[in-house]
Amino acid sequence: MKKISILLLVVVAALSACKKTPEVNLKYVDVERDLITVGTTTATVQCDYEYITTLKKAFFYYGEGGEETDMNTAEMRVVQNTLYVDLTGLKENTTYSYYYEFVNGFNSMRTKAKMFKTETGNGGGDEPPTPPTPPSGVPEGAINGLFTINENGDQVYFSQGNLQYQASTNTWRFAEYQWDYVGGTDNNGNEYGTVYENGVKCSNNEISPTYSGWIDMFGWGTSGYNHGANCYQPWSISDDYYDYYAYGSPTSHLYEQSGKADWGYNAISNGGNQENLWRSLSNDEWDYLLNTRNTTSGIRFTKAYLNGVAGLVITPNNWDGSFYALSSTNDAMASYSSNFISLSDWNDMLQTSGVVFLPAAGSRKGTEVAYSVRVEWGQYWTASYLNEWMAYPVSFDEYHLDPPNGFDNRFNGQTVRLVQDANH
Repeated sequence: MKKISILLLVVVAALSACKKTPEVNLKYVDVERDLITVGTTTATVQCDYEYITTLKKAFFYYGEGGEETDMNTAEMRVVQNTLYVDLTGLKENTTYSYYYEFVNGFNSMRTKAKMFKTETGNGGGDEPPTPPTPPSGVPEGAINGLFTINENGDQVYFSQGNLQYQASTNTWRFAEYQWDYVGGTDNNGNEYGTVYENGVKCSNNEISPTYSGWIDMFGWGTSGYNHGANCYQPWSISDDYYDYYAYGSPTSHLYEQSGKADWGYNAISNGGNQENLWRSLSNDEWDYLLNTRNTTSGIRFTKAYLNGVAGLVITPNNWDGSFYALSSTNDAMASYSSNFISLSDWNDMLQTSGVVFLPAAGSRKGTEVAYSVRVEWGQYWTASYLNEWMAYPVSFDEYHLDPPNGFDNRFNGQTVRLVQDANH
């Protein structure tokens, strides 16, 4: 990675850990570590920093030509681990110089000047491709894409975000944004996660029956209903696999008998608030969705950074890919850096088209949250058991994607993403 040239005082060395963004398509300019969406008279700049919490302010300076005099100034927005600025009123077909200045409350630093060029309007021609029309009748709390899960053609909607639980109020909800995850602090003291409650960062380390924050890592079958397991509460932390037998049996899936071992049996406060609307996909259904299903473009999944969060992108059945180019698709060994998706593109083109994003949210054992074993690691429970010790997860990182071959101890805490049957 190229080093940032520091012309003033040094902030903390961690500020230089800005992820490099490659060219994505003709409207994205590769300027070392920046992702710049260039229009005819506008530009949106995004840059991801791993230690953004050390910043107090960030400023973006820009002006015509190559000189660093008479620059315009715009204060950047700090959203989680990402800096943003939207520029309007630019001239067409014009080259602009720009640089950043960062302030951490004591010192400041700036980068050397770089450039981007606005585009020229073509005065007509073909209209750009538009996203497909969302299906009608989308359930409350769901994303509007449809996903086929078996050879019979059955389809589901995904929930708007990962499942979360607040013990102090016995409340289940879906995350507000698809990239949100609670996280926690690992054994090396590294802090992860994007969820706050009353201004306080939530943590899966604090899992307990009285915790007033939100958690999102659950042992297998811990729906909160007494379905026959010794550990059925969402805050259960036993490290004995036999405490997590669905319906008290080592050979039962979550969807068998009453279905109450599945987290989706609960009333989800922002997902219709009724029991038995949602469910977890089985391992076979996940396998079909990721590895067999047909889509308009042939694209089923890829990996990406969205808003600075690594994760798995899953495209709906009608995704044709003409209005947004995704790289390294259907490749289980693809890197997250294959795609850097800006918030504006996500909101305007991908999420509105029904695209799903599963953040790489780590896992938990007891009250310990683990990320260091595999950096940026995602583990999502399925409804299927493997044997008396293990159950099947959807598991992914920079080097792999399962199903079909993933497995994990039932007592490990993992994230959950629910679906609703389209014909519910």
